[in-house]
Amino acid sequence: MFVIFLLPVLWACNNNKDVSIVNSFKINQPLTHKVLDVQDAAKELLDPYSIAVSGNTITTWNPRSPDIFTTIDITTKRVIKHWGTKGQGPNEFLGLIDIYNNYSESGINVWDGLLYKLYFFSHSNLESASTYFQTIPIGLILKGEDRRDSRSVMQIDSSLFFTMGGNDNKRFSLIDLKNNEVKEIGDFPPKDINTQLPVWLRNVAYNGRIRYNSSLKKLVYMSFDSELFEIYNINGTNVELAMGNYTTVPKYKDGAVRNGLRNVITEDIENGKGRNRMVAVSDENIFILYQDYKRVGMVKKTDWSLTADIILVFDWDGNPVKIYELDCFVTGLEYDKARNRLWAIHNNPYPEIVYFEL
Repeated sequence: MFVIFLLPVLWACNNNKDVSIVNSFKINQPLTHKVLDVQDAAKELLDPYSIAVSGNTITTWNPRSPDIFTTIDITTKRVIKHWGTKGQGPNEFLGLIDIYNNYSESGINVWDGLLYKLYFFSHSNLESASTYFQTIPIGLILKGEDRRDSRSVMQIDSSLFFTMGGNDNKRFSLIDLKNNEVKEIGDFPPKDINTQLPVWLRNVAYNGRIRYNSSLKKLVYMSFDSELFEIYNINGTNVELAMGNYTTVPKYKDGAVRNGLRNVITEDIENGKGRNRMVAVSDENIFILYQDYKRVGMVKKTDWSLTADIILVFDWDGNPVKIYELDCFVTGLEYDKARNRLWAIHNNPYPEIVYFEL
């Protein structure tokens, strides 16, 4: 049985909507990147977009490459393997959406949002030349007309999953495989509840990332197209919204209908405010890769949707800690607990795997 606790007014701000969250920080700290000199990097790094660290390995997601993943040994700086092919057959990927370190810190999860499949790959599996595919059976629960936009599925324990893309005017779903139950949580703001767009299509505007802190039993959701982020307390199947930053929320309008589906177009970011692009977590902090609107002209327009050079650091109560000012624009973000580093991807102009010592 699920018990859901929410704040009395979910979308009431705990801060000033007219002021960017960046103005809440008092400490700015520069960070200089170092490059992981992967052997034959120009040939071996296949246009990576996102990154996950597991034990002594780094795995990159290469969405535009025939080999969807590349796994690298951090110590030897050699590529262990390229793996994963596109398709709908056994052990193939069709619509990969997220890759992250598993809650047990014993491997990585990969979520395919079109095939409704969540995979787990252990440390030893990643370090091996061959790849064993372990599928977690949540697809039958998610597969349905109103669940076509599950853009991220976060495994919380062996049988509990927190997913983006809800139903019944909710933004998230909590899936309990043990009891074969699904609970919809996370209200839309009033402006979105009243829209005529279907729920699954509204979820597109709230695309983002979820990350989980297994030591504190807390979860953070981060929106891609605003400064919005929320922290939830997880206690078994009880979920409580602990805090939310709503200095901006996603704004969108109806787009053209293509192949029978209406696109959602997110509007430009508000003047004086930026948007989140990626999130990583440690036991103590939340790291949000953030695009400052002032830096739009500093990168190519084709890169603006992806790259950023600011990391906002919060504690798990949502308090601002510091701003890291990076010396390069990066995509992806991953925290490495064993080495106390942040890993990312830098195009210079060819892809590099870079890290920042904390």
